[in-house]
Amino acid sequence: MQEYMRRPMVMLAGEQAAPNLLPTRCLEPAHILILHTDFPQSENAAKNLRLRMGNTAVTLQPIAAYDPNAAAVSIQGYLREYPQALVNITGGTKPMSIAALIAAKAANCTPFYVRSQQAQTILDFYNFDEAGIPWITEALTIEDTISIDDHLTVYFGQNYHFTGFGDGPGRIFEEAIFATLDTTVDEVRIGWKHKSGAVDVDFIVRCNNQIGIIEAKSGNRAASTEGIKQLAVAGGQRFFGTYTKRILVVDQDWTSKSNNLELAKALGIVLVELPRFAALKSLGAEEQRQLSTAILNALGKPINRQVAT
Repeated sequence: MQEYMRRPMVMLAGEQAAPNLLPTRCLEPAHILILHTDFPQSENAAKNLRLRMGNTAVTLQPIAAYDPNAAAVSIQGYLREYPQALVNITGGTKPMSIAALIAAKAANCTPFYVRSQQAQTILDFYNFDEAGIPWITEALTIEDTISIDDHLTVYFGQNYHFTGFGDGPGRIFEEAIFATLDTTVDEVRIGWKHKSGAVDVDFIVRCNNQIGIIEAKSGNRAASTEGIKQLAVAGGQRFFGTYTKRILVVDQDWTSKSNNLELAKALGIVLVELPRFAALKSLGAEEQRQLSTAILNALGKPINRQVAT
């Protein structure tokens, strides 16, 4: 890893936070160049990325979104200012990634790709053979993680806040769920709200660098599709995006609710049914294990923690 430390780094602003943030945490680049398109969403993503780069000097520059030749020419021009730069080809549009790879080769810089495999984050560094074909010279597994606030800031800037547990009748269910989550996941936050008021979720959880959003519904609200609709909006392109895992926890058995089950399945929502809570007002050891297992499976983390009994 030492040979990659403190070198300038070029990255492509995209939907995902982890592929851009993680390499900066472990390699501590001397300077960061964030490339974005002229679309407001891309430029905003670049500005939000800059908010999580600490004291590192950051420059933002525009490139073409869908013309790889034009983008490559622009990137080569920028790379002249950053000799020996590392070029992260993971983010942006696919033509931007192609352009970054072409430009890295022309400028004799080192391109790399960030991938997740079995809850691990791996940096694949490339070189080029005599025919100009890229090949992996080193695959570096990194242990660094990004926090929930890292992830949220990249998506939303400062346009969010946390309000804690709700004040309604579902609070006791939320508190019981939190007690299990707190001993299961790497990080959990309660009562997230977007400042627009358009969307909120009961919990945000993180295992390694995987993020999940959770809605908890009890009583009559658990029998409806309310939680599904909330997660569908929150997990849409405008908010958390399709890569965020969506999880619905209810205190009912949905066996007889075939329409609800099909809708949740169609939207890729993980359903966790804890019907014994409705009678006991607490989660027993078996329900805690059920909840923990479902969350860890959804976030791709090995189940190696003991749930309190």
